[in-house]
Amino acid sequence: MINYTLKQLYSFEAVIRLKSFTKASKELHITQPAVYMQVKQLQENLGSELVNIQGKTITPTFIGQKFYQTSLEVIDKLEQSKADIEQTLDPEAGHLQIAVATTTNSFVSHILAKFKKQYPRMSFYLEVTNRESLLEKLDNSEADLIIMGEPPTDMPLVTQPFMENPLIAIAHPEHPLLNNQSNTIKDLTNETLITREQGSGTRITIERIIGMQLNSDIEINSNEAIIQAVQAGLGIGFVSKHTVKLELDNNVIKQLSIDKFPITRHWYVVHNSKSKLSPIAARFKKFIVDNS
Repeated sequence: MINYTLKQLYSFEAVIRLKSFTKASKELHITQPAVYMQVKQLQENLGSELVNIQGKTITPTFIGQKFYQTSLEVIDKLEQSKADIEQTLDPEAGHLQIAVATTTNSFVSHILAKFKKQYPRMSFYLEVTNRESLLEKLDNSEADLIIMGEPPTDMPLVTQPFMENPLIAIAHPEHPLLNNQSNTIKDLTNETLITREQGSGTRITIERIIGMQLNSDIEINSNEAIIQAVQAGLGIGFVSKHTVKLELDNNVIKQLSIDKFPITRHWYVVHNSKSKLSPIAARFKKFIVDNS
């Protein structure tokens, strides 16, 4: 009979997911040697190597990868059971794990603040991250809910649009193209374009709508940095209008009139279809949709 403890399971799952004993120890709030010992004992109990360690690189073995999927399922059921018990004991409490795209940070905090006032006994952990990380969390069901722009179509997801997300072009207040009543995509040919990195939801949407790939001179992986670059006069940027409301109101940047812009898409609240929402997560999802 194969025996293993929950400590071993949680330690192994964290090491493989985070690809680091150190990061796993910080997340689990135990020492690094303790995490290493838990994984070592798990391997001994299973009678197989689960982890490849080459320098600072940590990867699962073939059997380790199979057991990792098992550990995700077991941990998900345990956490769901814990949440169900907490909700039964206190229907207005519970804990939320929320991951959001960096571009949503301008409004998600306000939504959470309103929800927290309505359910003061609930707690939450909010992670603001990039699209690649969000997709990984969706695939592994590492968050109760994820708020993002363009959801992927090749994953088993439950998606709910809740608010328009206009993408606009922005320029320095003295940029010459602002003198034109309207501009075309061709007018941007000789301009320095400042865009998000390859693979970002914003960039994917823009390239699909305008029917061409952006040959950007400058790629930046944060909207705040794009705004600052435009303010400095480095070029024309493309951002969600929600992220630049304050700057537009204060005329430190201007919205540039270009054909096909603004591009109107939506924000979505998303979760893996294989994951059952806890009562507090279901309430938060409904709250987002009803209050947007």
